[in-house]
Amino acid sequence: MKVKLGDKGQIVIPKVVRESLGLRKNSTAILEVKEKRIEIRRFPEEDFVKDAAERAKRSGGDVSKWVYGDRLYEEEFK
Repeated sequence: MKVKLGDKGQIVIPKVVRESLGLRKNSTAILEVKEKRIEIRRFPEEDFVKDAAERAKRSGGDVSKWVYGDRLYEEEFK
């Protein structure tokens, strides 16, 4: 689906996509950049610890490699 970015770089996730992901008002989603693409998925509250452990393992346990917004954590929090 084609969507347009607003003045602040925001996008509206179309209703059909939100419904297919189970996203509702005030719910939380995860955005992940993969090979210059954005992946959007529902935030599974119960899997938070497991997801964090897997992410840490992928980065060798080094949180400085984690993406924070559009910058690496180490660039954001020097």
